[in-house]
Amino acid sequence: MKVIKAINNNNLCVLDEHGREQIVSGKGIGFGKKYGDEVDESQIQKTYLITDHKLQKKMITLLREIPEEYLAFTDDMVAYINAAYGEKLNESLLVTLSDHIAFAIDRKKNGMEFSNPLLDSIEECFPKELQLGEYCVEQIEKRLGFKMSRDEAAFIAMHIINARLDVQMDAVYDIAKMINGCIEISEYYYKKTFNKKDPCYERFTAHLKYLAGRLFEDKPLPEALSKDDAFSSMIKKTCNKHYKCALCIQEYILKTYQKNISEDELLTLTIHLKKVSENN
Repeated sequence: MKVIKAINNNNLCVLDEHGREQIVSGKGIGFGKKYGDEVDESQIQKTYLITDHKLQKKMITLLREIPEEYLAFTDDMVAYINAAYGEKLNESLLVTLSDHIAFAIDRKKNGMEFSNPLLDSIEECFPKELQLGEYCVEQIEKRLGFKMSRDEAAFIAMHIINARLDVQMDAVYDIAKMINGCIEISEYYYKKTFNKKDPCYERFTAHLKYLAGRLFEDKPLPEALSKDDAFSSMIKKTCNKHYKCALCIQEYILKTYQKNISEDELLTLTIHLKKVSENN
């Protein structure tokens, strides 16, 4: 590894053997280092590979502004979260969550705690993300010595949602509210409360998350099913009751968020609604 620049005494921006820029941390690893120097790899304690240039600049700023133990702690939490999903979430999670945890601890030191108005919606629509947020809060108390509230777990969950759906943070509020609204409309339509532990319900809410993420990021929705006239007609005829519920959801989304969903999406929702409404 070759030094690109020293961030501080304990952190370096380097170029690895594959030509990738990385940030490496270790006690005293940056002391006296200048451009082009070789890195003593035995000193490296943490490695952060961030490919997005803007995120990398933000990471360098964080390394100069927040305690390194917070960043190392967050790196461990991100690894745990990725393992829980069996996939690597957007690399922004390390940066945004490090910044948030440092800010939350500063607030705690000054006796300030915020309530999270989205706690109930997140618990309803994103239970796994909230559980992961609660795990992070437990670890903050255990490893960093600061006791946080469940509201803080919900704030952490919002960062996880943001990284998983690859949306802007300000869209998370609308996504949670929209999913909640779609579920309420469906339960009212069928005059029943869905079984939250039913795999069909989990698939239904997972699809709503996907739909909401694409709508609020203005990404195109698929247009394949509706091109098959025979399939489209068959679904509308055999699942007419459920198709009408999908139309109610479409109307709600249009009136509330001024966003329209495609005919493909109506057909997909119809299939999910049939399964979740008929399964006890």
